[in-house]
Amino acid sequence: MKRITTIVSFATFALRAWGQTCSAPTPVFNPPVIPAGETQPLELNGFQRLPPGYGPMATELNTFAMASSIYGASGFPWLDCKAQTLTRITGAGTFLGIAAAPGEDDYLTYETGLTAQQAPTVVTQWSMKAANLQPPITGQQPLIDWNHDAIRLPNGWTAIIGDEEMMVTSPTQCLTSHFPTNYCDVMGAKIVVMDSAGTVQWVWDSFDASQFPYLSRRAVLGETCTPTGAPACPIKLAPVAQDWLHANSLWYDPADGNLVINLRNQCWIVKVAYHNGAGNGSVVWRLGPQGDFTMLRTSVPYPWEDHPHDVTSPIPGEYSMFDNGNGRYAQSGALSRGLVYQIDEAAHEVTGIQVYPVNVYSEGGGSAQLLTNGNWMFLAGRPQDAAGVYSEEFEFAPNASTPLWTETLPQQYRLIRLSSLFYY
Repeated sequence: MKRITTIVSFATFALRAWGQTCSAPTPVFNPPVIPAGETQPLELNGFQRLPPGYGPMATELNTFAMASSIYGASGFPWLDCKAQTLTRITGAGTFLGIAAAPGEDDYLTYETGLTAQQAPTVVTQWSMKAANLQPPITGQQPLIDWNHDAIRLPNGWTAIIGDEEMMVTSPTQCLTSHFPTNYCDVMGAKIVVMDSAGTVQWVWDSFDASQFPYLSRRAVLGETCTPTGAPACPIKLAPVAQDWLHANSLWYDPADGNLVINLRNQCWIVKVAYHNGAGNGSVVWRLGPQGDFTMLRTSVPYPWEDHPHDVTSPIPGEYSMFDNGNGRYAQSGALSRGLVYQIDEAAHEVTGIQVYPVNVYSEGGGSAQLLTNGNWMFLAGRPQDAAGVYSEEFEFAPNASTPLWTETLPQQYRLIRLSSLFYY
């Protein structure tokens, strides 16, 4: 397939909402006409406003949401210009997003719905500061942000990822060559489950050894972050932190009521014992290198996931993701890929792998989605081989190695294909 490196320009019109403006981009398709039979002709995008590294979390928090039609249908695009990171739709005609609260030392998770005129309106919001004032967080390291993902649970509660930090003494986390006293700042993660009133109902805390006993395991590539620059993180205890986990996606397993969190910098997909709010948060299993699963014989090079995004299980026994491949790229120049595992959860075995080659390397960002027509959609959030900042979407038929079509758009963290506003 011929590579597309066209950088998308923004259309000349802009829409105003929430006291801010944002512009609708013009997509570039290859081929120009989308094949017939698409059952989800809309997509919900979260576009970046500012260049990478512009202040804390800029590349993920200074974004806006847009719904558009891959057919160019009238009435679209639909824009919500409020700054937020798009996370998920709820299944109830709303979507969730995360943003830093303007002018405050706080982060908010928003649930956005529609007025009768299809204008965006905030239905509910959850404050990080308010969560920090509630048990059990009052007895733990406090949250320093909300980030990356929020999902709606079947009982109406909302699970949100947040960062936390702690100064630790550790010869493996704080290597002698960098930290002579083996003492350093480590950034961990929490999963916070809250009800619609903002009451904290359940917390998973990565610094609690009974829930996650792996503090001595440093990030696979030794990743760090700072309050400014890229990658950025809102740490306060030191000038630099070990970016130990970099949790970036959540999924709820209806089969057992547990939560699955993707720990990108560990190359681990981890199921934790949520049990619909009654679980103790302990690790059920770790899927990935040096984890709890055996990889059955395969001809796929580098079969384990490597720094992926958007890990979900759209079918029982299957896990899909956009596999960025940061370690593979550093080692051999290998490219990113769409990746689907077939697993035997009881036997802790990976029984099959399907790779969808996107033929680009995307250092960060990305989406993976099984569409209702049986095809797969993958988003490369930050492809490296372009002359500017853009993202590229790929749709594949099942088990195909060449995409049916691609779409190039300005840079975005996540993309969700929809059948209507805001439904799969």
